[in-house]
Amino acid sequence: MNIKHYSAISCLLLLSHNTQAFEWDVYGKLDLQALYVDEGLYRYSDQGLQLEAPFTRLGFKASQDLTDNLKLIMVYEWQVNGLDDANKDHRLGSRNTYIGVAGGWGELVFGKNDTRFKKSEGKVDLFNETLNDIGQLTAGQDRLENVIGYQSPVINGFQWSATYQTGVSDEIAGGYDWTLSYGDASFKNYPYYIAYSQTHELNNLDAQRVLINGKIAELNNGKLSAGLLLQRTEHVTRNVEGDAIMAQLAYQLEAMTYKLQWQRDDSKLRHPETGTLVSAGLDFAWNKDLTVYTMISALDFESENDSSAALGFKYHF
Repeated sequence: MNIKHYSAISCLLLLSHNTQAFEWDVYGKLDLQALYVDEGLYRYSDQGLQLEAPFTRLGFKASQDLTDNLKLIMVYEWQVNGLDDANKDHRLGSRNTYIGVAGGWGELVFGKNDTRFKKSEGKVDLFNETLNDIGQLTAGQDRLENVIGYQSPVINGFQWSATYQTGVSDEIAGGYDWTLSYGDASFKNYPYYIAYSQTHELNNLDAQRVLINGKIAELNNGKLSAGLLLQRTEHVTRNVEGDAIMAQLAYQLEAMTYKLQWQRDDSKLRHPETGTLVSAGLDFAWNKDLTVYTMISALDFESENDSSAALGFKYHF
C-alpha cells in the first residue's frame, strides 16, 4: 500500500471519528513568466522565448489531534512540471506527499519529502524555484520518496533535523543526512540564520554544507542583507567531487527588493564543466500574496556560455 492510500484512508477514518479536531487547508502557488534563454545551456528550460510556470503547485494539508500533545499530520502536493520539451509528456507531477505525527517533541514524517539537507538552505537562495536556483549548478537539492524525516522543536534558537532513506525506495537504503541550525531563516525571531548540514550516501551523495544569512544594515530606510553558502560534494558511484560557493546581497526598500547573487561550482555533477552563474533581479510585492518580478542571469562554462531574462508574477494562496 503506497502513501496515497494511507492518506486517503487516514482522512476518512479521522473525519468519521472526530470532525471537530480535524483541520485542513488547501494552498498553492501560481507562477507565470515569460522567459528568454539565449543558447539553451540552462537546466529546466529550452532555447529561445518561452512561457513558463515554474513550480506552480497545489497542495492539501490536514491534521488531527490524537492527544493533548500528539497529532496526525498529512500533506499532498502536485506541481506543474516545466513547459520545456523534456516534460511535454508529463506536465503534472507529485511534490511533497507524506504522513506523520507531531508534538512538543518535534515532527516525524514518512513519504516523499524534501531532504533536510535541501531544507538547510533556508532562504539564502534569492532565486529559489526559478531558472537561477542553486540547483542549476549544485547537487543536493533533492526530494526523495519513502524517506523518514524528523525535525526537533526550536530550542533557544537551535533546531536539529535529519532524513533517513528506507529500503522501500529504489535509491540506496541507509543513506541519511542531518542539519543543525541556529536563528530564523525568515528573520522574524532572529536577524540571522546559520546552518551546518551533512549527507552520507543519500541519493548517492556525500556532502557537507555551511551557510550564514542575515541582516547587516539599515540603509536609507531600507534593509540590507547578505548570505554565503559553502558546499563540498562527492558522488558515491561516479567518483566525481568538487566545491561550490554562493554569495548574495538583497536590499529591501518598502515593496521593492533588489537582488544580486553569484555562484560557482566545480564538481561537474550538474553540468559537464565548471560553471559560474551570476543573477540579478527585482521583486515588487504588490501585496502580501502577489509579487511581480524580473530577473536576468549569465551562465558561464569553460568552453561556452549562456544568458537569460525573465518577467513574471507569482501568487501564493
